[in-house]
Amino acid sequence: MAKIPRDFLETAGSLLPVTLVVLLLQAALGFLDAEGLARYLGGTILSTAGLLLFLRGVNISLLPLGELVGGQLPRVSSLWLLLCLAFIVGASANAADPSLQILAQHMKTTAGEVNPALLLLVVVAGIGVFVSLALLRIALGLHPALLLGLGYGLVLALSLVVPEAAVPIALDAGGVATGPLTVPFLISLGLGFVSVLGGRNTSSDGFGLLGLAALGPVLGVMLLGTVLG
Repeated sequence: MAKIPRDFLETAGSLLPVTLVVLLLQAALGFLDAEGLARYLGGTILSTAGLLLFLRGVNISLLPLGELVGGQLPRVSSLWLLLCLAFIVGASANAADPSLQILAQHMKTTAGEVNPALLLLVVVAGIGVFVSLALLRIALGLHPALLLGLGYGLVLALSLVVPEAAVPIALDAGGVATGPLTVPFLISLGLGFVSVLGGRNTSSDGFGLLGLAALGPVLGVMLLGTVLG
């Protein structure tokens, strides 16, 4: 008997709970007709196949690429050039993330008078800036709690003074740092960066990058709301 690939089991397992909940609600409430139920089940099958292919591509190409890029960055002689390259890499990875496109669709209807393109530019730039700061923290050997404490303390302080409508948009914007493309790339980038630095622990120094990266869009949108508000 052929062995079921592990990737398929992991992908199907991640979608199975949601599918079961919908089917239970359908059995109890009958909110979908036959056509709607068939379309939902067909969409679930396509989503499973698409997610399987996406994750396979991430494992084959994106993770090794992130580690390769992260391993080469410490060899840059200029600190400013290193920060610029980290900004470009972080912003580019996030700009291609599907979660950013979803955020863009919602911003078109919720951003009000603010140009959604400007908001997305701020989000992507915020990711890039804080990826640079995260790598700088690793290079300088600073404890992640220091920057995380200062950053999220600033978020709490700004939430008291920025326009009320900007707070939920800013907090949701931070979610793009946990997109399916951004997460594996940035984690592998950080681990690759740490791996070539002498005397560093991969577990303690390589992680925390996403926590800092998520601060970028939140603070960026809040500052934009303060300027435009």
